[in-house]
Amino acid sequence: MQSGISKLDLKRINRMQVLRTIWEAGPVSRVDLAQKLQITRASITQITNAMIEEGILMEIGEAPYQNQQDSRLPKGRRKILLDINANYKFVLGAVISEQEVTVGLCTMHMDILDKASLVCNEHTSRKEMIQFIISSAEQMMSDSCLTKNDVLGLGVGVMPIMIGRMRVFYKDGILDFTELIKGLSAFPQMPPVFCGNAVWLQALANADLQRGTLTASANQVYLHLGSHIHIAVLRPEKVEKDYLTYSYLTERCIVRPNGRQQDGYPAGSVRAQLSIQAMQARIAEVYSRERTPFLYAATDGYIERVTLDQMYQAVSLGDSRCETVVNDIMQDWSVLLHNLVCCFQAQQIVLHHFELTEKGFAVFKKYVRQFAGDDISEHLVCSSVEGKTDFLGGCSLVLLKNFYMNGGIPEQNTARS
Repeated sequence: MQSGISKLDLKRINRMQVLRTIWEAGPVSRVDLAQKLQITRASITQITNAMIEEGILMEIGEAPYQNQQDSRLPKGRRKILLDINANYKFVLGAVISEQEVTVGLCTMHMDILDKASLVCNEHTSRKEMIQFIISSAEQMMSDSCLTKNDVLGLGVGVMPIMIGRMRVFYKDGILDFTELIKGLSAFPQMPPVFCGNAVWLQALANADLQRGTLTASANQVYLHLGSHIHIAVLRPEKVEKDYLTYSYLTERCIVRPNGRQQDGYPAGSVRAQLSIQAMQARIAEVYSRERTPFLYAATDGYIERVTLDQMYQAVSLGDSRCETVVNDIMQDWSVLLHNLVCCFQAQQIVLHHFELTEKGFAVFKKYVRQFAGDDISEHLVCSSVEGKTDFLGGCSLVLLKNFYMNGGIPEQNTARS
């Protein structure tokens, strides 16, 4: 005999809908909540009043006039806007990459309160990275006078290249973070620990930071540039979880037929043409003090320091040998970006770890406009989560798992991936 839905489950579902609507749309009134969720005003009032008493929601004032030109006061009571209480709880996040471990503390609105980072290399041990996260979390909680009951959790994102090194393995086709969670839970005052793939989590964080905008509910492709090229696909109707497959397939896509070779990949693949190392190898063929004086001086003679932004600067300063290479590289990028927009019906392509200045991003878009058209170029934005703020990916995981999916009823002493 099947049992019906419990009162607690129904309560969570209703609260989940309320929280999701407020988070996606921004501050909203009870009247508008009732209309959006097709729930009676009386029920919405009961649900939201209980959440206000618990400190989850707060009234932030009256809604603005719809017609700013009309100075006459409207009849009836003005709408009171509700928002999530930024200080209801606090959130810890961390991201582990091959170059750096970032850790931070933020509010429910993802306003950063504290952050720390550890520069890493191939000699930095797993134990050192875990200990840095624990000690940083402990210090941040102490400095802000927080106990584990004040913190929703610690979310940790692991970049794919670091998965094996952090002893994260596949179990029944799913990443198993058990060993990492065990190591991170050594601190007695550690709140619940949640782990996930950093690329997906940074995509979530970037979407969270667009809260209340039209792009927050758009199809997005989050594109991470590194020794590997990874993508995460976010759609408003669901959270994609097969992003690792997309990453693998993306690197095997051909952007230049019969192009460069790389073991295990087709000739002219994304991996062979557009990874950081691949682009540096392409520019290395003309790179020297005599042939590319501006680029050589900007990087002190180290080819591994060359970035896209520096290539653009070298072209603008007269390094003619760079121009042909940069044109070829940007043709390949334009092919990839065009295909991503078409394959995933993406309204937005978010660039992460491209290390572009504002001017460099404008040049990047100019090349894409030239080779792929205005429509593709206008889809491009830079990630709001970058470098020292990568840890916000971990914070987004905690908010998703231990707040929004629970209807604001956090679980204590849990550890999940």
